[in-house]
Amino acid sequence: MTNIDNLYYDFQYKNPEGVSFIENAYHYLSPFSAHEVELDGVVYKTAEHAYQALRMLPEVQEEVRITTSPMDSWRKAQELKRADKLDPNVNKYELMETIFRAKLEQHEDIKKVLLASGDKPLLKIYDTDYYWGTGADGSGENNMGKIWMDLRKGLR
Repeated sequence: MTNIDNLYYDFQYKNPEGVSFIENAYHYLSPFSAHEVELDGVVYKTAEHAYQALRMLPEVQEEVRITTSPMDSWRKAQELKRADKLDPNVNKYELMETIFRAKLEQHEDIKKVLLASGDKPLLKIYDTDYYWGTGADGSGENNMGKIWMDLRKGLR
């Protein structure tokens, strides 16, 4: 598996067709989308900020929460993870489900996008992520997609 510690720093895009940077409405389902999430009276800039902060030990959560961007929150969390600051009692699937449920309840546009997806499978297609995504060969667990599909069922 690829080392993603330097994600985006050493990135070499190899597609000769060009680089697409245009988002679509389904980007709203990404933890990186610009939707604040409030949990237990604390506001996080994005779902990614909430996830990365809340999986850490309480004494370092604020270091992650105040980062500038979702990518910076991920980087800070990777640094803290290497420093053994992950909370061993956190169930990451349940945490992400709680965060996405809050995001859905707090933003009407998320509900509209989720309903607009109909019955189509929701996939996090990411080559190096076999837990949250589909992985490079499609054999990944796609847990992020599963959470959104479960939340979508509850809207009908």
